[in-house]
Amino acid sequence: MAAGTRTGRSRFTLIFLLLSSATLLTLDARDFEPLQRTEETLTDLISPLQSGADRVLGPVGDAWAGVTGYDELEAENQKLRDELQQLEGQQILDSDAAVRLEALLDQVGLPYVQDIPNVVGEVVTANVGNFDRYSVQINRGSQDGIRNGMPVVTRGGLIGRIDGDPGRGHSRVTLLTDPSFEVGVLAVGTDDVALASGTGHGGPLTVTKGLEIDTEVAIGQEVVTSGVDRSRYPPGIPIGTVTNIDFDEARLVQLLTVEPSANTDNLSFVTVLLYDPLAEES
Repeated sequence: MAAGTRTGRSRFTLIFLLLSSATLLTLDARDFEPLQRTEETLTDLISPLQSGADRVLGPVGDAWAGVTGYDELEAENQKLRDELQQLEGQQILDSDAAVRLEALLDQVGLPYVQDIPNVVGEVVTANVGNFDRYSVQINRGSQDGIRNGMPVVTRGGLIGRIDGDPGRGHSRVTLLTDPSFEVGVLAVGTDDVALASGTGHGGPLTVTKGLEIDTEVAIGQEVVTSGVDRSRYPPGIPIGTVTNIDFDEARLVQLLTVEPSANTDNLSFVTVLLYDPLAEES
């Protein structure tokens, strides 16, 4: 309460002094002698207030005078920020182009393709989310010689097959992680043609058919496509490596867990093998 009273009194005093000053200036202009002493006293009282006002209002004047200069500086800073964003954007584009080029070159000269005609396609729709984890779309189709069932590979090995009739400029690739995907395989160094199938996104392949119980297979052994008669896959395409071995005593077969050698995530470019086993026979 005391602080509020002091503030009110201070404002009243200031107003009184200002009004008094105005009155004295008027009377002084009329040479009213009896008030000269009072004028001098009030002038002494007002001087500190005037100095304080000058200190407070002085920077405002300076700031106002600098408004035009500030606008010019802000415009220049904005221009520099825009140029920096453009440079950063170009750097990102250059980096992306380098990554894409590396991914494209990675499809050239696949050692196991040999003389099989092939087409390199770019993945335009990836397997994102839970809606369709087992397929991708590529920008190559029937006009490039692609047909239903043709194998699709990367440098790591088999990743899937063309599924369904392709359009003129696009195709759907079903990935080998699809639980419905099956491929004939051989454990390198054996003669038993077995059947491997997918187990889901991020999971291994499993071999549950065709591998006799007394066939020698070891952890780390490579598994490739069998390429048996009329198989849709040519022989020798890498599938993966054996990571686990079980035995089904009732059926007298071995059960293998195979870690895929090719990564089906984040695909950029793939190679479609224009392989037709019926055409190969003719």
